Amino acid sequence: MKKILIAFVAVLSLLCSCSKEDVNKFDYPMDTLCGTWEGIAVKTDSGWIDITGSAFSKFQFSITFHSDGTYYGKGYFGTGGGTYKAFGKTIETYVDGELYYTYHVNSMTSNQAELTMSAKGSSMEIRVQKK
Repeated sequence: MKKILIAFVAVLSLLCSCSKEDVNKFDYPMDTLCGTWEGIAVKTDSGWIDITGSAFSKFQFSITFHSDGTYYGKGYFGTGGGTYKAFGKTIETYVDGELYYTYHVNSMTSNQAELTMSAKGSSMEIRVQKK
């Protein structure tokens, strides 16, 4: 009976660890995420607006994801840093342990991504390009 209980605990531990790994796995290579991403467009009711020119310079932003789980952002959405978690198609950023922004990856290549950024019940579509 004791051997059965030990085997059951071992199998249960193995299953729990596999599930945890699956939940925390990002759907894209982490080296693709790491680096500096600059905002190039935001989506409005009338379509995509290029924010790289001087006419919309106040909306410019960037975010740098580091391989150690930290990030630093600057520009329209705030300047400062914190930590992040990347899993599935989601990137969550935290400041002082509190969830700041959540990004849903709609598409991502090695140098461009289209994301839905959300915080506190509102969201917007953004396009970013790796610097």
